[in-house]
Amino acid sequence: MNSKIIIILIVLTLMFTFMMYNHFQISKIRISKVSFESDKVIGKVRISQITDFHSNDKIDLEDIYNKVASFNPHIIVLTGDIIDFKTRNLSIAYSLIDSLNRINKPIYFVKGNHEFRNPMDLEFENGLIERGVIFTQGQKIDLTLEDNQISIFGAGFLFESWDYDKLYSSLNKNNYNILLSHSPNRPVLYLHDNIDLILSGHTHGGQVRLPIIGGILSPGEGLFPKYDKGIIKIDDNTILYIDSGLGNSLLPIRFLNPVQISELTIN
Repeated sequence: MNSKIIIILIVLTLMFTFMMYNHFQISKIRISKVSFESDKVIGKVRISQITDFHSNDKIDLEDIYNKVASFNPHIIVLTGDIIDFKTRNLSIAYSLIDSLNRINKPIYFVKGNHEFRNPMDLEFENGLIERGVIFTQGQKIDLTLEDNQISIFGAGFLFESWDYDKLYSSLNKNNYNILLSHSPNRPVLYLHDNIDLILSGHTHGGQVRLPIIGGILSPGEGLFPKYDKGIIKIDDNTILYIDSGLGNSLLPIRFLNPVQISELTIN
C-alpha cells in the first residue's frame, strides 16, 4: 500500500478517535460526589450543584433528572452561565429547569457572566422566576433543613468589597453559611471568616486538563489557574468547591475533564 495512503488512514483514524472521545467528554454526564464535615450540621444535608450549562443541546436532560432525583437533594443550586452569551433560543435552558422542577425541590440561582452579557438576560430572568427559581444575588436566605440552620448568600459576578460587606452584614456565625458565586476567585479576595462553603463554577475545570498540572486555562485567572476544579481549602474555616460544569466556552472541546454535576453532602 502506498505510504501516503497509510499516513492518510492513520491521520483519519486519529481524528475520528479524538472526535468520538471529545463527543463523550462534552455530552456524557459524570457525577462528582463530595462530602464536607461541619460541627454546625447534625445528620446530613444534601445539595445538588449544576453550573455552566451554556444551553448545551448535547446534554440528555432526562439523564440529569434521573441522576438528581436519585440523589434526592434537599436543595438544588445553579451557579451561573445556564445560558451562553450567544444564546438566543432560551428553550433549552428552560427545559433544564422544567426537568429539575419535576423533583419538587427548591432551586437557588446566582447569575454568571454569560447571563449578564446576553441581551436576553431580563427575559431569561423572568422565565426562571415564572418557573419558581429563587434568585440569590445580593441576598441572604435562611433555611431550616433537617433541623439545621443554613444560610445561603448570593454574590454578583462583579461584586466589590463593599458589596460583600453589605451581603454579610446579617451573617450568623452559628449557621452553616454557604456562598453561591459564579466566579471562584473573586469571593476569596473578600472572604468572611464565617463562610463555611463557597460553591462556584465559571472555570469549566480548564476545559482541557493535563495529569498533575490540572487545568490549562481559566477565564479571569489565565494560564494554569490556581482555582480550577474540585475542593480547595481556603483556610481553617472555609472550603471552596468548583464544579467544572456541563458546557463549554469558545469551542466544544474537553480533555480529561468530562461534563459533570455535583452531589454535595454536608455531614
